[in-house]
Amino acid sequence: MKHFWRLSPLFLALFTACSHSPKKGVSHYDAYEGVKVDQMLGNNISGAVFQKVVICLNGRRETREVHAITNIAISTVTNAQLVAVTNQTISVATNFLFTTMTNLASATPGPGGTPAAPGEPEAVAVETNTVLAVTNPAPALSTNVTFSVARNQSSTASPNQASANQQQVKTYNNQLTTTSNNLTVALLTNLMVTAETNLNVTYLTNTSLATVTNVTVVPTNFLARDYYIFLEYTPPADFTLQSGESMILLVDGQRYGLVSGPLTAGHTARRGFNSVFYRVYPEALVEIANAKEVKLRLKGTSSTIEREMSHSSQRNFKEFLLRYFSTEDAPSADKQMAGGTHADVQVR
Repeated sequence: MKHFWRLSPLFLALFTACSHSPKKGVSHYDAYEGVKVDQMLGNNISGAVFQKVVICLNGRRETREVHAITNIAISTVTNAQLVAVTNQTISVATNFLFTTMTNLASATPGPGGTPAAPGEPEAVAVETNTVLAVTNPAPALSTNVTFSVARNQSSTASPNQASANQQQVKTYNNQLTTTSNNLTVALLTNLMVTAETNLNVTYLTNTSLATVTNVTVVPTNFLARDYYIFLEYTPPADFTLQSGESMILLVDGQRYGLVSGPLTAGHTARRGFNSVFYRVYPEALVEIANAKEVKLRLKGTSSTIEREMSHSSQRNFKEFLLRYFSTEDAPSADKQMAGGTHADVQVR
């Protein structure tokens, strides 16, 4: 009797792990989180009867109803704007010059010569019959007209500016000179007209960077589902599950490295078992149910536990998927939350 009580916890774990009713699945609704839960319990992957370490590989699905989706889209818009600024400057300058000059020349001496300068000896007078007379230059008139036009054009170009310059200069010059009785009168007229046009075109590129945030709230009424592999195990005394990738599945040679994650709905672990949840795609559950060989490695901080899934455990897995994930027409959201099914996966 004393030995029986020593072995009773092990028998209790084996009896709990091998109970037939929860292997094929249970379903309940978590009113606190608004989530419908379909899951297996106690699906021992090993076919051995007496085991020190019991590992149960179960499937789980959480279904919740979504009433609104909020999409926040942040987009950056860049607007490049090219602006041309034209500055045109026209300058006109007129210079007018009018000049009058008068020159009076001295009388021209006659043939008798010029008187002697002071201090010089006087010339000896010679008597002639020539009559001395004062003579002046003959009257004269001269004129000069000059008209000139000068034009200059230039242009420059740079990456953001273009400049053009046009200059035109007109010059009118008129000179009139008259001489009479040693009097010279000069009339000068000078007219200069300068016209200059400057054209500057400046190109300005303005880059406008605007961040636009669009928040779209779409009212809907559909069901969102999360799929898990639910692992239950009775760990050895010196076994501690490592963080990160703590379980590896080989499904017909296909490797699945799984990282544990939190649940949406609440869960109460069975007595004597540790519970770990791994979020997966629904196709992974189907591949486990249809596989020919499934191997499992549970990674601890200092050791590992390896098992191979038995055929009876795979059969329980497949029956669970056929019962809760069967293919049929999708009913209304209210019926699904109350316990209906939906076309999720195909189990062969």
